[in-house]
Parts: sequence; C-alpha cells; structure tokens
Amino acid sequence: MEVPGFRHNIPAEPAYTAPQVSSWLRHLRLPERYHQYIDNPMAIPKTSESLATLFRCQITTFPYENLTVHYSPTHLVDIKPDALYRKMMEDTSRGRGGYCMELSILFHHMLRGVGFRVTMTGVRNRTRTNGVPGGEYQGWTHINNIIHLPDGSKYSADVAFGGDGPTAPLPMNDAATVHSNLGSQQVRLVHDGIGKQQLNEPRLWIYEYRNDPEGSWNAFYSFPELEFFQEDFEVQNWWACAHTLHRWTVLAVRFLRPGEPVELVLPGEGEAAGESGSDASIAGKVMLVNDLVKVNLGGKTRVLCRLESETDRIAALQTYFNIHLGEEEMRAIRGWDMALS
Repeated sequence: MEVPGFRHNIPAEPAYTAPQVSSWLRHLRLPERYHQYIDNPMAIPKTSESLATLFRCQITTFPYENLTVHYSPTHLVDIKPDALYRKMMEDTSRGRGGYCMELSILFHHMLRGVGFRVTMTGVRNRTRTNGVPGGEYQGWTHINNIIHLPDGSKYSADVAFGGDGPTAPLPMNDAATVHSNLGSQQVRLVHDGIGKQQLNEPRLWIYEYRNDPEGSWNAFYSFPELEFFQEDFEVQNWWACAHTLHRWTVLAVRFLRPGEPVELVLPGEGEAAGESGSDASIAGKVMLVNDLVKVNLGGKTRVLCRLESETDRIAALQTYFNIHLGEEEMRAIRGWDMALS
C-alpha cells in the first residue's frame, strides 16, 4: 500500500506476530462489525473510522497506569515490545496497562500489525501548577503516534496521556479541527511555533484544550513530525521513571464505555457511565491519584474515596481498575516513599 511521504512502499515489520495481533483485537472487545477482521487483521480498512474504533477500544481496555515505577523490585519500566506484550497480553486477567511509553509502543506495533503506516515521535510537555499547564515546554518526556492514511491525511493517536488525553485520534490539519472530548471539554491540534523557538521552522503540533466552548484555549504539549525510534524512547524512559511526575505520583486511569459500571467488582450495580451501546464511545473515566479515587462521567470530576493504607489502594486498584498485582509487586513498595501507611 503506497502512502504519501514514505521512502518505501513496503511497511515496516511489526514487533508482533499475526496471532498476537489477533489476540489483541479479540481482547479489545471490538464492536460486532469488526469481528470479521479478528482472524484476518490486515483486512481492517485503513480509514479514520477504523483508526478511531481501535483507539477508543485501546484506551477503554488497557488502563493508563505507572504502577511498575512503584510496585516492582527494580522500580524501572521495561518498554521493549516483547516485555510489553507479556505484561499486558499474556495474562489479561491481571488487567495491566502501562504509562505513556508502554501503551504507545504496544499500540504502535499493533497498528503496524493491522497494516497502518505509523511513525512515533517525541513530545515536550509543559510544566503545571496544581495540575494546570502554564509553564515552559520541557524536554522529551512523552511519546505519540502519527498515523498516515492512504488518502494522505495524518492523525495524532495519543492513547497514553492519562486522564488529560484525547478520546479519539486528532486530525493533523491547518484547520485545527475541534474534537469534543468528555463532557464540555474540547481539544484540538494547532500547527504553530512555541514561544522558546528562535526559528520559524519547523512548526510544531500543539495539543490544546478548553473546558467549555466559551473558554480560552490552553496547551498541554507540543510535538514535531520528526521520526523517533525505540532507542530514543529507551533514553526517555530511563529519565521519565526517575525524574518526572511518575516518580512521585501513583497513577491509574480507566476510560469507561457507555453502560460500564464505575465499580467493576459489582457489575450491573451502582453507578454506571451512561447508557449501554454497541459502539466503542467514551462515557467517563475513573482515576486514582496517590490516595484518591476520582470519577468524571462527563461533568465535573469528584472524589469517590480516600485511601488510608496500601491495603486500601490494592483493593481500589482491583475494584475500580481490575488491576491485580502479584505478591512480589505488592512487597516491592514496602519502604518506598510513595507507599501508603
């Protein structure tokens, strides 16, 4: 399949085999109309609609979580594709996901495995005050996938920015197309420069949000169209594990499809995210931040509970995220400064 802008007509080899890609598709709980492609992944249409479906199924299946930084003997994350498959796919009952580089690299190779032309690039996040971005752009600490469709259009598919991420791929065009994200929030990509740049070129893609249609736009991060490789992210990963918010924050985010219960241990009971439906749309999100569990069902974020101990947090990870840590993982946080009493 020839795609504009690529040096070679033959796509780069994915890291995963066809049976592994089929297992991923099966695990995604795809809408019924996509079931015909599960055992024939390359037949998935290379369209923006298919990409959006895979994107939403990915973020509602694999939680965004940085638990390996805190609940592992090494406190380091392994982002090699085979390690990511073992963690997230070999025993799906454990409910594991990952942080930005884990989720994005898995998604990158799965997209390759269904025949999309996709490249990875690095991202510069902005510093925040009380969670709100407003400071300077920092070094490369995030990752993004750029999908190149046969018609020449390009999409940003950031499946791993946690609760602040988009809920669909965003078109990379000079119209700065607005996407309705969750509730009244809107997001878009603007093609422009950032303040610290001295040169006019290259322009960067800037991910912006506003919390209501009348609000002002604010930027979370920027990225170029420069192609990054696995080796680049190995360097970033080492820094991100030890020197960014992941080192001093325990995080988990689960995006909800319509009708999914907030508490997974009691399916069908308690609060649910909207009406059930066959489409893989996004109806809300549940978040764990250190000792708080919060929920947003399309309106204002509110606190569900405060966790007093590691026993509470382990239980909350199971209850709200279906994440089941092993004994060695649970022991690894003992004596760690992010452990709850």
